[in-house]
Amino acid sequence: MSFSSNGNGASANGTAPRVAIVLPGGGARGAYEVGALSVLLPILEERGEKPVILCGTSVGAINATALGATADQPATEAVATLAERWRGMKKGDVIRPVVGPGLPLTALRMLGEALELPGVRLAGLLDPAPLKRSLDDWVDWDDLHRNVRRGVIDAVCVVATSLARSGPVAFVDSAGRVPPSRPADPLQYVPAVLDGEHVRASAAIPVLFPPVEIEHPAPVAGYYVDGGTRLNSPVAPALALGADRVVVIGFQPFRARMEGASTTGAGAPRLADVAANIIDGLLVDQVVDDLHRLATVNSFLVDSVAPGPRGAADAYRAARGRKPYRKIPYALVAPERRGELAEIADEIFDAKYSGLKGWLRPDYPFMSRLLGGGRSPARGELLSFLLFDEDHVDRLIELGRRDAQRWLDRHPSFWCSDAAHDFDIDANAIAHLRERDALDEWRNLRRRP
Repeated sequence: MSFSSNGNGASANGTAPRVAIVLPGGGARGAYEVGALSVLLPILEERGEKPVILCGTSVGAINATALGATADQPATEAVATLAERWRGMKKGDVIRPVVGPGLPLTALRMLGEALELPGVRLAGLLDPAPLKRSLDDWVDWDDLHRNVRRGVIDAVCVVATSLARSGPVAFVDSAGRVPPSRPADPLQYVPAVLDGEHVRASAAIPVLFPPVEIEHPAPVAGYYVDGGTRLNSPVAPALALGADRVVVIGFQPFRARMEGASTTGAGAPRLADVAANIIDGLLVDQVVDDLHRLATVNSFLVDSVAPGPRGAADAYRAARGRKPYRKIPYALVAPERRGELAEIADEIFDAKYSGLKGWLRPDYPFMSRLLGGGRSPARGELLSFLLFDEDHVDRLIELGRRDAQRWLDRHPSFWCSDAAHDFDIDANAIAHLRERDALDEWRNLRRRP
């Protein structure tokens, strides 16, 4: 179903479109999301398109639930409150000190894990115990649930990865119907009354943080880790929850990575190089893939004027119990260049934590040495996840504001759905879509006389 709008943002049938905010994971990079939202949310409110669906993974889950709790406030006040909390955030609000009395115990647990000593395990390199207390300070859960019950927002969705099921689970706080879970779909939807355990589980980056036990709802109780390991960009849940338009914020450009691009330098790769590439695959490439699929479907299926191919694609989906394709306008905010966030993290680290200055706050220098030391794109990428520093937060917020304004300058009507405009997608991109067989059938039918 194609979706058009009039000047004030109302839909073609006169009702306001259901707008979703989609926030991926990225540790301290969540400050960038806040900067972008501080520009976009007031404008959406003026247009009569205030978001009613909030979906987040990892740090995106923190921002999504915080926004859900203040959704009854004017947008400028809500984002100002969120920005204030981020600017007041310290590393001690998220993790315990790395260098200190706990370091020998961590080393012993690491040794016990390697030697498989009974009862000696290392669940994570960092201890996020402070995050449990901080989340209750940052998010008023009662306000969140009240806004859901009263219909101020339709749904808040938090994605985590179940260790028992090895798949993503979307915990949905909603007064409406939660999308059904399909046997062939690895993503499972679960109605839930969200609280800190769901968000902490979504943010439990494997190896760095220990898994988090979710106790409710009881049927899906168990241990969970970062949702970004399986679904970092929760675009699919946003659409399943009924979004007509989506705002997605990312941390790298949404265009496909150029062949040959690499964060590794000359010589043998270091720990930072390997880790940065893994994180790119888990947390960045997923976002790009999902958005390319969305944009390609917009351009090659919904926009098609030929009745045959469109009908074949819709029939294929109907046979699988799915609704026809819809055209989904989107707004995308991301840095203009790859590596911009890494450059900022490196600059802040060199200015505040390198040399003798690092002795006063040794945790970040210690992390830097573990990552191989020396300034490099890979080290900067990883530091940008872990650097909960007031100057770093300020820089990221300002960059998010700049990039949100850059989107608005390119898209005066706010929304876009042209794949060629933002992604340079052409017919070759069709082969990379998940429903490849359906699209192949569509192309074959189009070639027939």
